[in-house]
Order: sequence, then structure tokens, then C-alpha cells
Amino acid sequence: MKIAIKIVVCVLILAGIGLGTLAYMNKPISKEIVNEKIEKHLADIVTQHDSLSSALLTIYSKQTGYFAQFAVGTKNHTTDQPVQIDSPYHAASIGKTMCAAIFGMLVQEGRISYDDKITLWLDESLLDGLFVVDGVNYADQVTIRQLLSHTSGIGDYFEGPVTSGQPMIDLITSNPNRSFKPQQLLAFTRDYQQSVGKPGQQFYYSDTGYILLGLILEALEQKPYADILQDKIFKPLGMKNSYFMSNYDQPANILGIYVHGIDLSDKRALSVDWAGGGVVTTMSDLLTFMRALEERTLLSDEVYKQMTAFTHHYEKGITYGMGMMYFDFSELSFLLGSMSDLYGGVGSTGTYALYDKAKDTYFIANFGSLDFTQKGLEQLINIRMIYDRMIIE
Repeated sequence: MKIAIKIVVCVLILAGIGLGTLAYMNKPISKEIVNEKIEKHLADIVTQHDSLSSALLTIYSKQTGYFAQFAVGTKNHTTDQPVQIDSPYHAASIGKTMCAAIFGMLVQEGRISYDDKITLWLDESLLDGLFVVDGVNYADQVTIRQLLSHTSGIGDYFEGPVTSGQPMIDLITSNPNRSFKPQQLLAFTRDYQQSVGKPGQQFYYSDTGYILLGLILEALEQKPYADILQDKIFKPLGMKNSYFMSNYDQPANILGIYVHGIDLSDKRALSVDWAGGGVVTTMSDLLTFMRALEERTLLSDEVYKQMTAFTHHYEKGITYGMGMMYFDFSELSFLLGSMSDLYGGVGSTGTYALYDKAKDTYFIANFGSLDFTQKGLEQLINIRMIYDRMIIE
């Protein structure tokens, strides 16, 4: 999930308008007008982009008491059924944040260490060929921490280059009803990709690494990954509208999720995510999850500090911890220097659950299209430019 955010909106504002107009655009406005402008902005986004059928957004600030949820568009392109603020949707790589949280809980319980070698739980045959660099197999050096932080050196089946055959995106769009098991996803990296380097020497975003993490959890807990999520996160937090997709033969009652124009919401190819994603949830449930992380309901200060140690360079202005990204807006563009930073889970289909620590504010959204990997975050900047103008009563 390579993100390269281009901050163009603010540049165009400064280059194309006068200071008087700019001052007017920054004029404080009431909460009611903020809500109206955000609603219209989201509606315009859906109207202007054929790849979208809907847009969802939640903003909650514990500091100011502001809480608003928006839902525009339809469930998918084939129906007029309007989307709702509680519509369930596929959360993509936000599932990685949940996976990382479970590992944090196990570390907290003293059952594992982040620096444990993965060979303690995974067979040599399963790891064969996944960590080979210059003919040397480094599988016995890979740690849980490295998989969680994408520094193990393993390839990425979802968006990584292939040595032969079709990339994964082409496979799933050419045959949307093909299903994938975790072992098949590992085999794709083993057979058609190469390691990017030795463990611990580089950052390289890898869904393959999170497949291994899911298998480690199953070995530790001795039950399916779906049950682990239910028992560790969904049930304790009361996330009644969240579940892990495991049966792809049953119709999924979720919002459209578009990859190159194909809606995968009811297709078996959506099984391509597994422990790297695979979670169906709602905005309210995700807000519950993010608040549980920040309010230390799930993890201790010490463990969460390690999870949110954003030390790995991902892209300009973006760093990575364990299952979470950090966005430094002043580094993204000097024109955004006054915009406070965010961190949290981000998915390639324009879905995110982010937290602004400086203002104690949460931003939860879903656009449901691979075309919005970057655009979703660009629109977040536009939305924050509206929200930040609100008069605090």
C-alpha cells in the first residue's frame, strides 16, 4: 500500500487567490455551517468520482465535545439504497492495527516478547523461500517486531513486483471469484517474488508479513484468527457490528469496495486480505476501538509506547510504528505547518481511523475504492481545513 500524498490544494489557494480571499476562507464559522460544508464536500466527492458509490466520515473530539457522522451516496453502484452512518464496510489494512494490538496484549500478558523469533511458532517448511537474500536463508533471524513494523525483508504479495506471471491485483480483477487461503498467499510471495533485504535492515510494507502474524496468533491461541479477534477485541469492547470475514461463499452485507472498477464486496477474491485486513466494521465500532487504544483499555502505557514508536520512514511526512502510521503535516508541506499531526490505521481503499493527540480528536472514514489510497488522505486535509475553522463554544 504505497502512499505518496501530493499536497496541491493549499498551494493552489496561495498561488491563485489574493490575501483577502484567503482570509475570508479562514474565517471562523459555526458548527452548523461546518457540518453543512463537510456534507456538501463529501457529496461532491462521490458525484465527481465514478470509482466511488459512497463516502463515510466521523469526527469526534473529546476536548470540545464535537461529534458528527456523515454518510453520502448509495450502498453500491447497482442500487439506490442510501448508505447509512452505521453501514458495515471492509476496513482493509486497519485490520493490521487490530492484529498489532492483539500482539501487544500478549506481550503485556508476558506470553511473548516482541523480539521472539518467529521460528518458535512457524514451521521451517512454511517459511521456506520467504527470507532468502543472496542465497542465504534468514528465516531464523526474523522477529515478531520486524513483521509488525514491516522490517523483516519479506516481499509483499498484494502490491509488490513479481518475477513472472501476473501481479496480485491483476489476478483478483481478472478472476474476482477466486478465493485465497493464507498458505496460498505465502506461496505467491515464495514462488513469484523476492526478499527485499536482510531482516531489520529496511522498511518495506508487506501484507505477506501480516499473514505470518495471523498464523502465529493461531498457533499461540489454538483457534481461528476470526475467533481471536472476537475474543480479544470485538467482544470485550462491545463492537457488535464488527467481524472477521472468513466465509466468502455467503453474500456479504457490506458497502461496495472497488478495485479497478470491480466491486469485490460480494466476491471471493476479497479473501486476499486475511490477517492483513479482512475486518468488517462500522465507523462507531472503529471509534470505540481507537478510543480503547488511546484510553489504555486494551494496552498499558509501556506496550502502547512501543506500538506507537514511529521510527520507520515510509514516505515523506509519513512514518510507521507497529500496525499504525504517523502523518507529520508540516513535513508533507510547509503550508500545512499549523495542522496538527495524526496517527492510526490506514487502508488502501481510502479507509482510515486516525487520532489527533494535540486536539484529542478522532477521524474515521471510508471511501471504499483502491483509487482513494492517496485521494482519501488528500480529502482528509480538505475536510480538516473546514473543520479547523469551527468556532469553539
